[in-house]
Amino acid sequence: MMSNSIRSDSYSESVKRGIHPLTTSPIVQQRRSATTGNVSRTSTHFPSMSNLSSNSRSATVSAIATSASSHQRLPSPRHSMDTHVKKTMAIPKAKPPREVALRVKFIRLGEVNTLHEKFYAEVVIEARWLYDPEATSWNPNLYVKNALGDIKQEVASEFVNHLDESVSANNKGNDIVYVWEIRKVVGTFWEKLELNSFPADVQQLSLQIVTRCPIEECVLVENRFQPSMVNREAFLAQQEWFLYEHIETRSTITTEDFSFRPIRQSTFLVTCCVARRPGYFYWNVYLLIFLITLIALTVYGVAPEHPQSRLQITCTLLLTSIMFRWSVSRLLPPVSYLTLLDKYTLVSLVFISLNSIWHSIIGFLIRHTSISKMIDYYVLSLFTLFFFIYHFLMAFFLFQALRSRQVMLESDRQYASKLAGMFETFVQGHHAVQRFQERLNSSRASLFV
Repeated sequence: MMSNSIRSDSYSESVKRGIHPLTTSPIVQQRRSATTGNVSRTSTHFPSMSNLSSNSRSATVSAIATSASSHQRLPSPRHSMDTHVKKTMAIPKAKPPREVALRVKFIRLGEVNTLHEKFYAEVVIEARWLYDPEATSWNPNLYVKNALGDIKQEVASEFVNHLDESVSANNKGNDIVYVWEIRKVVGTFWEKLELNSFPADVQQLSLQIVTRCPIEECVLVENRFQPSMVNREAFLAQQEWFLYEHIETRSTITTEDFSFRPIRQSTFLVTCCVARRPGYFYWNVYLLIFLITLIALTVYGVAPEHPQSRLQITCTLLLTSIMFRWSVSRLLPPVSYLTLLDKYTLVSLVFISLNSIWHSIIGFLIRHTSISKMIDYYVLSLFTLFFFIYHFLMAFFLFQALRSRQVMLESDRQYASKLAGMFETFVQGHHAVQRFQERLNSSRASLFV
């Protein structure tokens, strides 16, 4: 305890007298002296300016000035960024593609050739786009891609305003001006037919309208104010087909392969729908094959001891069914799938063939064995049950195919309501819907028969 008190007293006295090391040599002075020592040591390798000669001093000064001036000439980051922005803004921006509104009118539809998958049509294609004074001669160069052979075309165009009023060349700068082009196309067009439900099939007759301009320059769209239409009164194949009133449109993109580099082009698809009238096939094919198959069951009235008589009748019926099958196949293209009528005729051929096989078997068994004749009646009952079952299934499939026509009729009703909303007065729209209902009621029976 005494030693601690003596040590503390000596510490306080040394502080008061200013002889303590912490008070005589502060940390700042130590760092300053250390820095001075480092500078003095460095000066031994790089002599100071005072020790240099006058010529060396002037050369050194000029070198420093030159480096300073060159440093000032270096562009700053901000200056480089401003220059890059100016160059980017100076690059011309690409123009958006020009929209061409299309409206198609089927003024006449001719024969629909199921065998060669083509149809005849006379259509009017109305194209409308905004007039550009900087490109006065611009044109979308429309053409129908699925046309067969040489087609006839008539083209006319004029300048109109938004009210479809003609505008002279002197007044084009005072209002929004459109270029209205009307193109009449007459010819034969190809269409892939879907014959799975033949003869109760519904076909889509389409036109593929394509522009020769790339997709970056021109886009084909639907005319929202004047929808496409079809003239049902000028349909030349009304005895064989039923023409619906609604028009389906769709815009897509196709590729032009006949070029050094593939070009993506805008394509406008316009489709009208037709349904085959199946009455001819009901009476001339279905009924006759039904009767032939039914007569095959009456052969069991001949005694099984005379199989030659049974086989003679069934083979005649089989050849008759094959003849009908061949005559119907001439009306259709050679497709790789079976239609409804193909399925019915093939099942009937198989039915008659199975009966012929049984007649030969029962004749052999009766001659060489003591088999009872009752087994022939059991087989007759089995074939009769099979006859009614497969006819019931065929009628069900035919009914399912005919249900798609109800969907088309509903689309017609919606399309008529859409057109009625575009008339100027309510009375005009109401009369249009009434006329559609009258046509629908008068043609509903003929549509399914």
